[in-house]
Amino acid sequence: MSHNYWFRKKPSLIDMAKTDLQPEPTSTARDDERRARRMDRLRVRHLRLLHWVAETGSLSAAAERLQVSQPGATKMLQEIEAALGVGLIERSARGARLSPAGRVALDRLRVALGALDAAAGADAALATPVLRMGILPLVAVAVLPAVTAAIDAAGQLPRLELREANVDQLMRLLRDGEVDCVIGRLEAGEHAVGDLQIEQLWEERMAIAAAPDHPLVGRRRHTLAALQAERWILPPPATNTRRNVERWFLESGLQPPAAAVESTSFHTSLALAGAGRLLAVAPQTAVEHYEARGVVKALLLQRPMASGPMFFITRTELASLPQVVQWRAALVGHVRQAAGPA
Repeated sequence: MSHNYWFRKKPSLIDMAKTDLQPEPTSTARDDERRARRMDRLRVRHLRLLHWVAETGSLSAAAERLQVSQPGATKMLQEIEAALGVGLIERSARGARLSPAGRVALDRLRVALGALDAAAGADAALATPVLRMGILPLVAVAVLPAVTAAIDAAGQLPRLELREANVDQLMRLLRDGEVDCVIGRLEAGEHAVGDLQIEQLWEERMAIAAAPDHPLVGRRRHTLAALQAERWILPPPATNTRRNVERWFLESGLQPPAAAVESTSFHTSLALAGAGRLLAVAPQTAVEHYEARGVVKALLLQRPMASGPMFFITRTELASLPQVVQWRAALVGHVRQAAGPA
């Protein structure tokens, strides 16, 4: 009967001491370390790959957009999946689409891409900070000019990159990392989202405007029934403002008026109303702005339209940026000053 013996060198006291001082890492620690190394190897192209797969629905089309080969795109996908530890793409006969984990990853990575794009466009000396701000058009009528002028007078104005859009588009820009903050409204449910920091600024009411010489101007307060038969300039049916106008009439048991003119711009609506006999609905801030310039007059109403809050909104991870902090404080201060003593 034979035996195989394996002989090992007896460890020295120094070796034993080293072993005691350097305990074996746990499995979790080793996994985290390996994942961190994989993350370090990711490049911007890896991040853009997910974006193009989502846009095109095809890994080969995404490869063309990135100007890499199909095998190269496949390897990039494998690398990013290994780094994140989850499958990111679901393949089918019709192409490829992001998995639920892939969609979550893309939402997070878009913020990183937006930050990288912003950094790439910054001056080499970084002498002037940049604030990318999304706004509803009504913000540019009075509030934005006043706050911009005040910050500029103090010699502290960052370089502003402004994007005007509707509520849905603004929130998409914020979530995709294309703007740092938004001044606008919130849809139902957005208040409860934990990755946003939200500051209420002011209440904005809708108003009805007519030409200064319109027969309805200057009379007593009007009922909705008296306005129903008038000819109206209204936003398109799918907009929040149009829905609010229709709700305003329906809640009083009246059929909403039809639109003689449809316009997506309250600037255009007020200009048209001021030149003829049509009524326009627009934010009160805008109506007051054009009324001060003699373009229109606001009609007095027995039952005013409902108001809605305007907010300063940013992502939690951007809330501490100096220019974001600066503008939030300036906006809050402006609104409080405009409101007067409590």
